[in-house]
This record gives sequence, C-alpha cells and structure tokens, in this order.
Amino acid sequence: MNPTERPSTNALGRRPAAATSRGSDGRRAARDAVPSHAVPSRRQFLRAVGGSAVAAVGGCLGSSGGGVDTVTFGTLPLATVVPILIAQDEGYFADRNIEVERERINGVPLATPQLASGDIDVAAGSFGASIANSIAQDVPIRIAADMAQHYPNVPGAARVWAREGIYSEDATFPEIADAVDGPLTVAHNAEGGSLDYVLGRVLAAHDMTWDEVEVSEIQFSNMVSAMLSGDTDVCIAPDPLGLALANNANAGHVLYASAVAPRMQIAAYFFGGPFIEQRSDVAVRWLEGYLQGVRQYYEMGSYPDDAVATLINEAFDIDKGAIKSSVPAIPNKNGRVNQGDVMAQQEYHACRGYIDEPVDRSTLFETSLLSEALDSVGRIDEADATPSPDQVQQWGENAPQPYTPIGEIAELPDFPSDTVCQ
Repeated sequence: MNPTERPSTNALGRRPAAATSRGSDGRRAARDAVPSHAVPSRRQFLRAVGGSAVAAVGGCLGSSGGGVDTVTFGTLPLATVVPILIAQDEGYFADRNIEVERERINGVPLATPQLASGDIDVAAGSFGASIANSIAQDVPIRIAADMAQHYPNVPGAARVWAREGIYSEDATFPEIADAVDGPLTVAHNAEGGSLDYVLGRVLAAHDMTWDEVEVSEIQFSNMVSAMLSGDTDVCIAPDPLGLALANNANAGHVLYASAVAPRMQIAAYFFGGPFIEQRSDVAVRWLEGYLQGVRQYYEMGSYPDDAVATLINEAFDIDKGAIKSSVPAIPNKNGRVNQGDVMAQQEYHACRGYIDEPVDRSTLFETSLLSEALDSVGRIDEADATPSPDQVQQWGENAPQPYTPIGEIAELPDFPSDTVCQ
C-alpha cells in the first residue's frame, strides 16, 4: 500500500511532508540505482522536501534476488562514512550476502520520507531538532549505531574558524568577537542542527550571550565566499570542508567543537522503520559488516593512511591531500551511541524553541539490532572501544601536518543554562 500523505513542513520538521510513493509490488519504485562501487556525486537521487515525513508504509522489502540482499544507504559525500567503504572493499558485507547501494541525500532531515517509506534503509548524518520533531509525529526512524563522537582531550573534526583580518594566533573566541564592531557574525549550516548546538556550547563556555553574535545559515560550499567578502566573521564546519576555509579564505582555527562538547554524539546511522521491522535479519547483518569496517578503519590508521584516503577519494571525489590533513572521525568500535548526549542535544533544541515535543529514549533509539550484531562479531572492552588521545596524536603525526592541540576543555555540566535558552 502507498504511504500516507501529510502537509509539507518547515525546516525544523514541525509538520510532516509527503513521502515518496512505492510500486504496487512493495519494492522501491523508479530508483536511479548506483552500484556499491560507483561515485554518486554527479547525480541527484532525492528531491528536497520538508524537514519531516510521513509515518506509515506498506509492502515488504525482500531480498534483491539470488540470495543477496540490497541495503540502500543514503549519505552526503562524507569522509566520516569510510568504515562503510572499508566494509565494502574488504568484503565484510559480501560475506553476509549484502550489497550496499549508495544514494546521495541532502542530510537525514530531508531523507526522512525515504527512510519512512523504505526507499532508503540506512542514512548517515547528525541528530537535530527536525529529526526529533519527525519522530514525535510518529515517523518510523530510529538512531541505530554510532558514526562519530567527540571524546575528552581528543581533537574533533568540527571546528570554529575565523576570517582573515580578525583572526590572530591563539586568540580566544571572545577575543575574536572583540576584533569586530558590533555583533560577531557566525555561520553554521542549519538552525536546530548539530553545529547550532556546538555554537550554543561555545557561547556558554565563554559566558557570552546571543546578543553578542549574529547567526546565519550558510551551506558549507558557500562559506569560503562569505568569509572572503567579509560578510561572515566566523564559520563552524567539519573537516575536510573546514580546511577549505583555511586553504581558500586564509581562515584561522579558533577551537575544536570537541573542546566545548567533549562527549558529543556528532553523527549516527539512522534506520527506517521498514528496515527495522520487515528486514531485521538484514539489518543485523549490515551492522555486523559495519562493525568489522570500523575495527579495520582503526587498524589501517584512519585518514592519514593512503588506502583509507584512496577509498574516500574514489567514492566522493574529495582531494586525497585534504582527507589526509583532516582531523578524522572517531567512531565507537562497538557502535555504541552516546544516548545521554543526544538527549542533551534535544534538551538544548527544546529550550531554544526548535522542538515542539521532546522524544523519550525508547522512541529515539533502536538498540536490539546492534546488540544482536555484537553477539556475532564480539564486543570490545569499552575502555578499548574508543581511541586514546595518544592514538589520535599518532594519526596526526602521520598526517601532512600535526593536528592543532585541543587546548582547554569546557565540560559545562549545567548546560543548557537559562542564558543560552533565551
């Protein structure tokens, strides 16, 4: 049966949008398929829709035939998903009779209709207010596994950058703000998104208020020109996108997001309801392959390793030098999501007025499938499931340039405060 349709929504997903229709046989209809080895960056698979989606979907999504199950994986061209590429390259998915079909999406919020309908099984991206709003409206999507986290005393890929002319070496965020007349203009990619949360923590860490900044939403691809023109003083962006600000706009690194959000769940893998409910055995096998890919990623040495950089380059056409120079993603080797931090992010978005109705843990997360996958591939002791600062420093020493020291860490136990919530 076809999915239910509802009115369109605003950017934060406060009303669900119409989901993509499916064929009468319950299989994905009119998909522009991409083989697991293909580069999808030139093709647009998903039409931009509202920030939320419908909840209901019908039909079974069986295997692709011949004993091989196809898992449709939606992602932006992100280096962070390299464990998936490794799992494909090493045959960890093939060993489990899974073929990964990669599709380009424009972020998880815009892909919720495809997740809800089963047109996409798994999507990679960050948690934000629009996702919480969608789930609160009974859209069947769940956070299923870790993609990248921040850890104390470990550099994180998301950084704060200041434009040439106001940046000075070792300047603090307040000192950067003092270098301009009037409010500091700050850009991130989405209101109610993960980098909005980072900005809130930056302000709280430096006892600053929203009156001291002027915030705008800018696509990452437009940040260089915004800085060169002087329209934007500060941008928050992840590597390797952030490195373009340094290389093309002479921007300077101010701080890592992990310095103010040292336990942040920066990104995760989201499963659609049909994948969870109708193809749970396939979902478990996909997670098994992913976990092996994560562990192999660590064995290979992360982004500075030439083989890792080559896989990312071939998949997404990202310059290998930029990949090797980027601060890498830090996934948990057991796929464990920091649920406490996701709930803290939701609390922040609610206090800022981005979320209509907070969602409880049992509705946000799907944990049983990951647990079953770990039963198969084995659990790593939690102390060893995350990298030590020394290990990340070693990666930096193998990179074209060592990573910038992380500096002082702001734990912010009382975040969000009333000041931040104004």
